Amino acid sequence: MRIRERWDRYWYGPVPAIRLATFRQAILFMLAIYMLARWMHAAEWLTTTGFHPTPAADRINAPQLPLLPPALLPAFGVGLFASIALAIFGWLRRPATLVALLLVIYVSLADPISAFTLNRLFILSLLVLVLAPTPDHDDAMPAWPVRVLQLTLLIHYATSGICKSLRGDWLTSNDVLWAQLQNIYMTDIAALFVRMTPMWAMTLLQHVALGFELLAPLLIGARRLRPFGLAIGVAMHIMIAATMYQLFYFSAQMLCFYLVFVDAETLQRWRARLGLGPTSPDPRGLAG
Repeated sequence: MRIRERWDRYWYGPVPAIRLATFRQAILFMLAIYMLARWMHAAEWLTTTGFHPTPAADRINAPQLPLLPPALLPAFGVGLFASIALAIFGWLRRPATLVALLLVIYVSLADPISAFTLNRLFILSLLVLVLAPTPDHDDAMPAWPVRVLQLTLLIHYATSGICKSLRGDWLTSNDVLWAQLQNIYMTDIAALFVRMTPMWAMTLLQHVALGFELLAPLLIGARRLRPFGLAIGVAMHIMIAATMYQLFYFSAQMLCFYLVFVDAETLQRWRARLGLGPTSPDPRGLAG
């Protein structure tokens, strides 16, 4: 009975609604930036103008849905960005989020070659936001949407660390990070970093990153260790964003998931400084 009670409390007990509200605005804002950056070349990945393998040549990466006629591309863009904007500002929140979800799913299926982890995490996030209950007030809500997002981040880190350990060369080589920073992802900051950083420091950072991913369920999941774990994660993603070309979007997206671990009082202070509205923290100090 105690296990059942704890299970029910974990998934369905009250948590501060400000966590999901802040995550919603952050992840949708990130989605808008990501899609705006890609929209400059939208015809290449949504219409027959660009390269798309045929099902006979590549059944997995061929378009899974019919591509758009070029004339419909502007209308698609208006629907996509209007739905994201409406969901960010809370106008017609659920239907707008649902429209954004359907359009992002279409994008991911129309161009599977370009649909990597970013697209899938956006789809999962939007799906949770569509299904999440809307609380009657800003104090508390059922925990399960926040729990799903929290576990998504922890599982992502843990499986990434396991794959690096079992399939990669992160445990057998000391120059993995050094080599990756000089690969196709190299930025100007990465070039300076490689030139000025001794090899032993590169090796240390490599193993710290791997250890953080493997231990993320403990470092972030345990409330007492959470400030330490979140600090390491933020530092790691800042480094990824600065030294690896085009991975800014990935780092920013992952940091959005950190918001569902932050306490309500801290989120309230951040929202007040950014002028995001009078969402009240939970006065009863609900656990998370």
